[in-house]
Amino acid sequence: MSNTQPQLLQIALDKKDVVYTPDWVARDMVEYFRPSGRILEPAAGDGAILKYLPGADWCEIEQGRDFFQCAFGYDWILSNPPYSCFGKWIYHGMEVSRNVVYLVPCAKPFYSEKLFRKMRTWGRIKEMRIYGSGNKLGFPIGFLIGAVHFQKDYHGAMEISYYDGGIA
Repeated sequence: MSNTQPQLLQIALDKKDVVYTPDWVARDMVEYFRPSGRILEPAAGDGAILKYLPGADWCEIEQGRDFFQCAFGYDWILSNPPYSCFGKWIYHGMEVSRNVVYLVPCAKPFYSEKLFRKMRTWGRIKEMRIYGSGNKLGFPIGFLIGAVHFQKDYHGAMEISYYDGGIA
């Protein structure tokens, strides 16, 4: 992948945002959350998550498919989005899907009061599935990484689960 992003999104691609999902994490995310209905992978990258979602729609800015041009109704989004513009990704995900699962540093969803206010009307974080440090996943950051499940109209408690299967 190149380190410049096409003008569709008009945000410079940060090299730290090009972080490929390990196969064992992609497989566990799909098996654990069991998405059904109309599914979107909005940052397909090298297809790690997409290969476990046969028939899913996908976007990849470097292949000319811009997530921010996507305006269809989805039941689920599963992805490893760019961390530098996480806010834009979660807000758009909430516009186009009822369930959004993003693989992100675990603290990322809690950085913004704006997101907190939006969540109080849209839904809540239903669950966080923790995989370990970014270093364990081969990411260039050491922060704790998890798959965070945001769900529209959910107002219950947030569950936390841990991947204990070891690295395949």
